[in-house]
Amino acid sequence: MEEIKIILNENQGITAEVKDNLLELITIFNNSFKDVDLSNLKERLKTLKIKRESMYVAKLPCEYKPFNNEIVINLGRFEECDAKHWLMHVLLGIITAKENYYGFNNSDNTFVALNEGYTEIITNNLVGDVNNNYFADEIIMTNLIGKIIGEDVLYDAYFSNDSNKVLKAMIEAEEK
Repeated sequence: MEEIKIILNENQGITAEVKDNLLELITIFNNSFKDVDLSNLKERLKTLKIKRESMYVAKLPCEYKPFNNEIVINLGRFEECDAKHWLMHVLLGIITAKENYYGFNNSDNTFVALNEGYTEIITNNLVGDVNNNYFADEIIMTNLIGKIIGEDVLYDAYFSNDSNKVLKAMIEAEEK
């Protein structure tokens, strides 16, 4: 965690307040997921940017864009929501980012709903649920898929950026 703190402090594009908030959330994550490698997070924190956008560009209160390594904030919606919750949601994107996607979503966005549902489930477990959750349908779908293929498969696929593990488990479940 000390290395992450140093990396965050060296990033001149992020305010001290946001650095403190991110460090708090990274600590919460790391305490619960000690086995997850944070190498990718360390690398991305070096160049992470935070950008304010209009509601026409950013539909959600806060989104992570892995292709240019930035957190995009729709300030109008962000001020009305639980900032800690949304920052944890995007932090999970940074932790699991690979190329232009994160989690077990892939380059053609085949798993975008499953990815958002799983990200939201982890976020809820780490910092609590929110009213008017944007991802209620995705959470329900993800829970059902987890029951079919196993929570361990979702966990492994999400944190290893390998959507093929989900596909393989679904095929195996169908054959049973």
